Amino acid sequence: MKLAFLGPAPPFRGGIVTYLGMLGRKLLDRGHDLHWASFRKQYPRFLFPGTEQEGESAAWLHLPNVQNFVPWSPWSWWRTYRDLADAAPSAVVIKYWIPFFAPGYWAVTWLLRTRTSVRVVYLLDNVIPHEKYPLGLFLTRRALAQGHGYIAQSDQVREDLYKVLPDTDPQAVVTAPHPVYDFGEPGRPRKTRAEARAALDLPAEARLALFFGFIKPYKGVVYLVDAAGVLKSEFGEDLRVLIVGDIYGEKQPYLDRIAASGGEDIIDLVDGFVPDAVVEDYFLAADLAVLPYVSATQSGIVQIAYNYDLPVVTTDVGGLPEVVRDGETGFIVPPENGEALAAAVTRFFREDRAAAFTAAVAQEKLKYSWDRMAEAVETLASGSTP
Repeated sequence: MKLAFLGPAPPFRGGIVTYLGMLGRKLLDRGHDLHWASFRKQYPRFLFPGTEQEGESAAWLHLPNVQNFVPWSPWSWWRTYRDLADAAPSAVVIKYWIPFFAPGYWAVTWLLRTRTSVRVVYLLDNVIPHEKYPLGLFLTRRALAQGHGYIAQSDQVREDLYKVLPDTDPQAVVTAPHPVYDFGEPGRPRKTRAEARAALDLPAEARLALFFGFIKPYKGVVYLVDAAGVLKSEFGEDLRVLIVGDIYGEKQPYLDRIAASGGEDIIDLVDGFVPDAVVEDYFLAADLAVLPYVSATQSGIVQIAYNYDLPVVTTDVGGLPEVVRDGETGFIVPPENGEALAAAVTRFFREDRAAAFTAAVAQEKLKYSWDRMAEAVETLASGSTP
């Protein structure tokens, strides 16, 4: 089958790019042809809250692509439509996560639906966004209404889809969980924990709790900062809280929160985008991943952690309890509660849960394969009944 993507490709950076690269590789391995309609620009500079939109991505994730789409340029929408129409795939797969892209997605998909036989499959990260957008639900509804099929990556996302498009045919929706991310270079031996810590200049013996990912208000990093003060009183400097990611917005409020936390001495803030080739080191080095989210649907960070058999402490929001089994692969705590986070991290180390949780994660992650996601794409792209 010939398939197409509409979404950002390298040199753009971030989880969406990585996701599409990994899914594309899997579809090629399964014998499909792939055409990638990529972005020429992603966000206007004045709207982008991070540092850089482009960055170093792993060479093994690069696939041929055609860069036409600009979210705010109707002329680019027409060029993107023409490119996809000329490629003549059976279906185009569109990763949807925020309403900012909805007008362009609506235009391209409306043209495809009215002028071609190409099926439109939306792969849904979020239907209802974490952050407020002007006319967000209206724009989302317009774009998603053009879909022939939908892949929801959690039950929460599926529920949100029916809130936005209540008349959606259940036969057009497949629930397939977010696959695991493997950032290791193919054919390269995986580092040991000691080697990963040495590469990152981290303490060899300390307990290490890791937050990783873009730092935005809904990620709740401030509550992990608050937890650090409690953790320092419990473990002293034998525990480190490692916060790694590109800060979206002002950095100073985070620095002020760290200074006031009582745990400043055990917090390591690594501000900036992490190249794909280095991501693996952080997850190999850590003892525990911590996701203190205030809101969520699902999270690719859990899937990176699971790939490296890393237990997770997360909050009881959105679809996160669907993938983290409380007391088995990690702990689930109430959101916006630094004391609860600290208690869960303390329990993990004091009760020596690492071995049991790691073994459970190794089994749990088998559910989250790229083959399962590829099968969902194949089903909806062919018009089959799930």
